Amino acid sequence: MIKKLLSSATVVALCATAGTAGAETFSANNFLDASHPFSVENYTNWAKDVGERTNGEVEFDVFLGGVLLGGRASMSGTADGVAQVAYHAGTYTPAELPLTNIISELAFLTDNFYALAAASTVMSFTHPALLQEYKQNGVVFGGGYGTPIYYLICNQPIRSAADLEGKRVRMPGGIWDRWATAMGAVSVNVPSSEIYTGLDRGTLDCGVNPLDSLLSRSYWDVAKYVPMVPLGSYYSGPMWAYDIEFWQSRTPEQRAAMLEESAKAFIRSALLYLENTDKAVTQGEAEHGMEFIEVDPALMAKHQEFVETDAQNLVELAQSQYGVSEELANDLVDTFKALVAEWETKLEGVDYQDKEALTKLFLEDIYQKVDPATYGMN
Repeated sequence: MIKKLLSSATVVALCATAGTAGAETFSANNFLDASHPFSVENYTNWAKDVGERTNGEVEFDVFLGGVLLGGRASMSGTADGVAQVAYHAGTYTPAELPLTNIISELAFLTDNFYALAAASTVMSFTHPALLQEYKQNGVVFGGGYGTPIYYLICNQPIRSAADLEGKRVRMPGGIWDRWATAMGAVSVNVPSSEIYTGLDRGTLDCGVNPLDSLLSRSYWDVAKYVPMVPLGSYYSGPMWAYDIEFWQSRTPEQRAAMLEESAKAFIRSALLYLENTDKAVTQGEAEHGMEFIEVDPALMAKHQEFVETDAQNLVELAQSQYGVSEELANDLVDTFKALVAEWETKLEGVDYQDKEALTKLFLEDIYQKVDPATYGMN
């Protein structure tokens, strides 16, 4: 059941009834809008499938668009029991999730977003330091994700490095902030829900997002230019973060159902992303006057130089910015790189539009390896 517009009093009343005797209905929060692939598949349809899979024993009211918890408060609100499960963008809270953010700093490592999604998910399910980080924040990691590659979406043409200088660009944090600085632009950290308004009002010159957002968020109404510089995938934080008490109060069978339905939902959301991307590019050019710009080679060379230099400095950054020891930083970086390479190999020959093959791979090699009887229980 989707709650799009609720008064604060209604929200409080609904939350107060969760956990009462009889058939229980819990709260699931995604601060993204209702048409976003992560809202459609990872929350709306996922909640329906979990309800059916558990014979109605685990039912969720799904709250979208920030009416229950906004982007920055989604994890803390879940830990406090306002929601029992929520999507949390890790770069919004780097102080609370420093280790998660170190992993997200490797977003430019490959253009294979499935491999990045798989590697970050496996690490979050298995790495002791990451498990402890989520526990300290009062949540259980319940599944990961990854977006297709990000691009700048601008309200004025960006063709050269000089065109980027001084531009106000919405970035999600971390490596994207450093990229903007290296390009001479000004990074603006606001939630993605504010990109449209910023581009429309001129407080932003560009926003960084996957290309499907031209269609799904109607960015083509306020921005007509996409410089084709690939800016990595976003996979920071949990797509499903569970309140610890809620998670531990479920049966192993119910936890298994939620985990397995998450694997299926992520693949569906990825395919919806890709489908929307194709539509957005085709319709953007034909119907909305979008220009997808092949940028000046010097700008692309400057981008590549940043990618190489930034990766070399990541361990030092982890120590100075996130306060992580050199030993742990090296372990996180090396483990993640190895997992990405492993998953690039696993995905060789797999059609990225093949729902059955991708779902089988993510289920068998990730989610079904998590023991629902013990995971998150201490």
